[in-house]
Amino acid sequence: MPQLAIAPTFLNDFSRLDSGVQHTVLTAVRSYLAGDSGRLQAVTDASDPRVRVLQISPDWSGIVAPSQEGSYCLVGVRRHDEAISYARTYRAPGGLELDLVEMPAPPEPAEAAAPVRGPADLADALALPFAEWRLSLDPDHQRLATAHFAGSAQATGGPGTGKTVLALHRAAYLAERDAVEYGPAARPSVLLTTGSRTLAQTLSAQLDRLVSAPDVRRRIEVVTVDSLARGVLSESTGIPPEILSDEELAERWRTAARIDGLPFSGRFLVDEWQQVILAQDLTSLADYIRCERNGRMLHLAPEFRPHVWEAIQRYTGAMRAAGEWSYPQVAHEAARALRTQGPRYRHIVVTESQDLHPAHWRLLRAAVPEGPDDLFLLGDPAQRLVDTRVSLASLGINVRGRGHRLRTSYRVSQEILDWALPILGRSTGPAAEGYASVLHGPEPVVQGCASRAEEWTALSEWLQAQLAAGAQPESIAVAGRNQWVVRIITKELHANGIATAPLNSSADVDAVRVGTLHGLKGQEFRYVALVGLSEPLLPPKAAISAAEGDPVAMEQVYQEERHLLFTACTRARDALYVSYVGAPSQLLPESVHLAR
Repeated sequence: MPQLAIAPTFLNDFSRLDSGVQHTVLTAVRSYLAGDSGRLQAVTDASDPRVRVLQISPDWSGIVAPSQEGSYCLVGVRRHDEAISYARTYRAPGGLELDLVEMPAPPEPAEAAAPVRGPADLADALALPFAEWRLSLDPDHQRLATAHFAGSAQATGGPGTGKTVLALHRAAYLAERDAVEYGPAARPSVLLTTGSRTLAQTLSAQLDRLVSAPDVRRRIEVVTVDSLARGVLSESTGIPPEILSDEELAERWRTAARIDGLPFSGRFLVDEWQQVILAQDLTSLADYIRCERNGRMLHLAPEFRPHVWEAIQRYTGAMRAAGEWSYPQVAHEAARALRTQGPRYRHIVVTESQDLHPAHWRLLRAAVPEGPDDLFLLGDPAQRLVDTRVSLASLGINVRGRGHRLRTSYRVSQEILDWALPILGRSTGPAAEGYASVLHGPEPVVQGCASRAEEWTALSEWLQAQLAAGAQPESIAVAGRNQWVVRIITKELHANGIATAPLNSSADVDAVRVGTLHGLKGQEFRYVALVGLSEPLLPPKAAISAAEGDPVAMEQVYQEERHLLFTACTRARDALYVSYVGAPSQLLPESVHLAR
């Protein structure tokens, strides 16, 4: 039977640990002493090749040095990466002479989320440190990552089906293949793109970890589609475009429409321009009168269309005179420029593709020559945050016969999915596609509070419980609907001794991540807390007011908020925490309202 001595240095470390981690350490030590020798692992490039690490949990490891007569001595315990670094430089002082020490049982750990569990073939992946787990490719997706397609290909799937990881591995594979075929590269030949700036930053950092060869990594450019469009247009015109948000445009056009006596809201006109005229690349009134307005709930009779067309032409003319642009407009013009200049990449990988505007697709089509492995698209219609539906074939992107549906979630537990799916309401979700998870974990925690102070206290207690149980701070995210909620969260957590960092911080920052629901898009965490989900905050009053009573715009606001909330809930792997003050948002599942 194995023996394990305990050094005074270890007892020093052990006394500083939270009770939850102490409990985990004792369990691992007793498991080793009972014969689980697989927990003891060699350390690559160690100064003393006899030094080992004892796997305690996915986040913690012990440092083990040789003692006399072939036994071992536990000299310290650290977070996993720190333990590996410490073990590589540690040299045992000629064999340690220590008696076996019986450690007292620590107090029971604070209540925290039970660990997520899955089938036996995922046990190794679930045991990885979270940063490594986020890069692990599901075995079923290896074929897609390295496949050769005769043209464009598409993969769709619900949250947790591995789309983001697949995008990373696909981009890396294409760059590696490109390096073999073409030799040294003067500029990137593979574009990995998305619509979210935060996700683009995360993808770039993850690629740095995944791709070790500098020449291969240099071949992959990671930017948002809007950044690509701005760059192309700036090069073409010599002037960086001044871009207005949809909210700014809607406010301006609302005022102009009132002055002109038009019976249309600013939001309606902006959406009509971007979702119909720009989306279909309509260039004449006759084309606009004939067009089908798919996706627009409010019928617009042909006799009213000339008034709408003329108003939009006046307002966009004023924008051109002022040098102002909208994001889809920039993409539209950038696509036109690239069709003249020629393609920029040999391969493009797109993740979160459901949110791209038809103008974005025209840009991407122009940025890569049509041919084998030109475009690889990944997305989920149920997570669409912008109401832009598009026929890819009509834009020259043909994926017929090369479409793949990912039905199994490896990264979100079934309990979280079951709770979150009703949020989508009447919209088509992944449930209808036989979508399910192989992981199981605790039910989401829903906390109704009587006041803001009570909500912040409850949140701090929940976070402290996860940290006390050994959760790494960077594996936890807290999010609210707007920046006002985010600022309050940050202050309250710091007041309670919990360090915070923005959602897009690098993985080595030891702090709980805090940001908006939008900032969670494309991210993954072990634990996610969503706070402030009260009726006045979700949907936001500003979004409802901007709809100006327009039933089409109002329906769109509610549906986009549903998709946003669903997406945020499914960023959690192990546990989801939701809180509100007073009345819960009507977008939360019916079970929340019935439980009040």
